[in-house]
Amino acid sequence: IYCNILSNLFFREFSFCMEISNQTFRAKHLAVTKNKFKNVTTKIDLYELTSKDKKFLEKLKDSVDFDKSLRDMPEFDRKRWQKVFNYAVESAQNSDSRAYLAVSNSRPCGILSFFDDIKSFYLDAICDIPQPNGKRVNYTGSTLFYQMFKLAEELKIKLIKLSAVIDGPIDVVSKYKEKGFKEIGMDDEYVKMSCNKYEIKEQLKKLSSDIQYKTVNSENKNLEDLII
Repeated sequence: IYCNILSNLFFREFSFCMEISNQTFRAKHLAVTKNKFKNVTTKIDLYELTSKDKKFLEKLKDSVDFDKSLRDMPEFDRKRWQKVFNYAVESAQNSDSRAYLAVSNSRPCGILSFFDDIKSFYLDAICDIPQPNGKRVNYTGSTLFYQMFKLAEELKIKLIKLSAVIDGPIDVVSKYKEKGFKEIGMDDEYVKMSCNKYEIKEQLKKLSSDIQYKTVNSENKNLEDLII
C-alpha cells in the first residue's frame, strides 16, 4: 500500500509538470540496455534531452526528496549528493550541453551532461538519482558512461576531460580511474582528469561485456510517458 501511495504521488506530480503552458516536452529514446548483477537483471532506457526539456528537468529536481528517501544516510553525505544532483540538472539545462537521462521501471535513475568541441568532451556532471527506497539502480553510472564512450568513439573524440570533486559522499576519483581516467593536475577543490582515445575504446569494450545495449528507432517520446 505504501509503495502504491508513493507511486501515485509521483505520477500526479509529473503529470502536473508536463502540462505547464500547454507545452509537450519530448525526449529522444536512444537505447534499451540490460545488465545483470548478483543474478538480478536490470533494464535501463536511455533518453537524450534537449533545451526544450528545461521545465521537465526543473520539476524533476524538485520532485526528488533526498531527506525522505535517504533518511538513513548521514546528513552531510545526503546534502552533498543532493548538491551534485542539482548541479547535474542545471548542467543538463544548458543549451550547449549534451544531456542524457537514464530511466528504470519508469523512474529516472541517472543523469549525465557533457560539453563537446571538435576533438574532445568535457564531462560536466554525472549523478545517480536515488529511488524512493533510498537505493541506486544497478549499473546506472556505467550505462551512462557507456553512452558517452559510444558517442565519443563514433565522433572520433580524442580526449574526455573532467574535474572530480574531492569532498563528495564517495571517492569519485577512484571511480573515474576505474573508467579509464587518469589524474593530470589539481585545481582548488577538484582533481583534473582525462581519458584518451585508447582508453575510451578499451572502456567501451569492457562495459560491453556487462551491458547489453540495443539502439532503438530514434523516436521522440512525451516525457510524461517515461513516468507511469
